[in-house]
Parts: sequence; structure tokens; C-alpha cells
Amino acid sequence: MGLILKIFAGIVAGILLGLFAPMPVIKTLSSIGFVLGQYIRFVIPLLIIAFVAKGVAEFGRQAGKALLLGLVLAYVSTIGAELLGFSVASAFLPHLGIVPGSVVSAVKITPYLRIEIPAAISIMGALVFAIILGLGITRIQSPTITGFIQEFNGIIGDLIRHGLIPVFPYFVAAVFMDITAKGQLIPTIKAFFMVLLLIIPTQLVWLAVLYTLAAIYTRRNAFSVLKAMLPAYFTAMGTMSSAATLPVALECAHKVPFLRKESVNFCIPLFNVAHLSGAAAAITMSAMVVTILTKGQTPSLETFLPFIILLGFIEVAAVGVPGGSVTAALGILESTLGLDQSGLGLMVALFMIQDSFGTATNVTGDGALTMIVDKAMHGDDMKTA
Repeated sequence: MGLILKIFAGIVAGILLGLFAPMPVIKTLSSIGFVLGQYIRFVIPLLIIAFVAKGVAEFGRQAGKALLLGLVLAYVSTIGAELLGFSVASAFLPHLGIVPGSVVSAVKITPYLRIEIPAAISIMGALVFAIILGLGITRIQSPTITGFIQEFNGIIGDLIRHGLIPVFPYFVAAVFMDITAKGQLIPTIKAFFMVLLLIIPTQLVWLAVLYTLAAIYTRRNAFSVLKAMLPAYFTAMGTMSSAATLPVALECAHKVPFLRKESVNFCIPLFNVAHLSGAAAAITMSAMVVTILTKGQTPSLETFLPFIILLGFIEVAAVGVPGGSVTAALGILESTLGLDQSGLGLMVALFMIQDSFGTATNVTGDGALTMIVDKAMHGDDMKTA
């Protein structure tokens, strides 16, 4: 819970500075916030290359029907959660009194210093390059390239943990300082509160959908699996990390009498990295409200569909650390939805506030997908209770 407390502290500090700091101080700190935003945007393409390339390479080396089925299920579940989130947000947000364009229409605060840090490669360029690199590794089986991408992945993973995630509270503080100084605090906080009231129930509804579908397909008591996975749900809420919750999730799934041990040992680790439906739903709904705040209109499905499709793929490779899901998504939030630095800062803040619930949904939903894979691979030859 340390990170979420730091995010809250950043929000509070930003608000206090925006209310009471003199304009020269605000412009000076805004300069720092601008540089932090540039730094974050520089790192994102490197993150995509490191984690997508490694993920494609590792999945490619594990041939088999179970792997293909698992990845398809994870992607379909993630896309389904995003579409549910989009539908709920589209239905309710226009009626919740959120002021369209309140952030972008405010008075601008120009930093004293604007240091541009151009990215080494574009977001889409990084995504395509990562896929080509990952597929190439699986074909030529080069130990040199494989070792390089693994070490590069380790470098970027360490950078995220120690050089990127720690700057988020300061970045968020700078964004909220600007918003408060512009006089737009109340509409923004109101929008945050409204969308949080929608995100958590939507995640719970998606869990109900997954376990209902699993019960229908397997003709087994999915409620018993959901009940068994509850310790993993609450562990994930505390750690905000799917990776850190993996041992607990494995232990929970092994307690289900009718799930085969080999299916659990294969599926739970796979879905731990490939199935992030709760996080994807939260990112989609957060992006909806931030788009309303910064662009002044509720986006259509036609506008959001490219983002939804790409997010489903990006989330398969999202690093398993607190905030990893939204960090991996920042690139396409900018490239497909056109969010600016303020919009990205709002996305980080809003997502982090609910991150524990999104992670808990990710981990708990893995049990339902494991039921489906177990049934598909073994048919009626499932273990009996």
C-alpha cells in the first residue's frame, strides 16, 4: 500500500501548493513536472520493446494447444472487460454532472523551463518492433539475442521499479498543482469520485460474468472456485501486484478438488502475466473520464475501438509491479487518444487510486479461465470432487 499512499500524498501536496504557493513557485515546480512528464514519455517505448518482445518470445517457445487457448481466453476476457467498462462509462458519465473540457479550458500556466526529451522511437514503432523481435527470437533461437532481450527486460524492469514508479507521486503532484492553480480542482475531484463509483462495481460484474461462463461451459460449481480464490483477491488488494500474489493464487487454485494439478500449474502462472481484465476495464473507464475532462466530449466507440484493441494486447505484457498496467498503457493513451501531459498525469492518479481492486480482479478471474482450459484440454476426464 506504500505506493497508493504516496500518490494520495502527491495529490494533497499538489492541491496545497496550487492553493497557497505564489505563482513563481508554481511555475518553477511546473517546470520540474514538465521534465518528469518528458522523462516518462521517453521510457514508455523502451518498456514496450522490453516486455512485449520478451513476452512474444517466451509464449512462442511454448508451443501447444493449451498455450494458444489460454492466450486467446486472456485476450478475449480483457477485451470483454474493456467493452463492458466502455459501455458502463458511456451510459453513466454523461449524466453525472462532469464538466466537459474543464481542464483544457482553464487558464494556462506556462513553466519557466520546457526541456524536450524526444523518444528514441514512436509508440507504434516500438510495438511493431517488439513483435518482430519476439517472433524472430522464436525462429532463429539465437542465444545471444535471447540473452540480450532478457537482460534488457531486466534493466527496464529495474528502471520501472526504482526510476519510474517512484517519480509518479511527484508527477501527479505537479499535475494537481496546475489544476488547482487554474481553479479546476472541484470539477476534477468530482469526476474522479464519480468514475471510481463505477469502476469497482464494473470489475465485480466482470468477475461474475467470467465465473458464470465457466460454470456453464464446465458444468461445475464455479462458486466453489471463486470462494477458493478469495484469499488471492485480498492478497492482491494489499500488494497491488499480480506477480507478488502468484504463490497465493496457486495455493488457492490447488485447493479446488476438481481442477487438475497440471492445469493449475500451467494456467495460473500464464494468466498471472497474460490476463489483466480488471486493470484493462479500469484504464478504459479512467480514459473515458479523462477524455471528457481534457477534450470536452464523451468519446464514441469508433474513437475508442483502436485503443481497446491495442490495450488488450499491451496488457498481456504489462510488468507485474504496482502501476505496471497503466505505465504500459501510457503510450497508446497518447498515440491513439491524444492525451497530453495533464491527461496522462490524471490517468496515473486515477488508476493508482483503484489499482488494488483492479489487481484483485485480475488474479481472481484467473480461476475462471483455468476452469475453462482444464475442461477444454481434458474434457469430462476432470478430477472428481
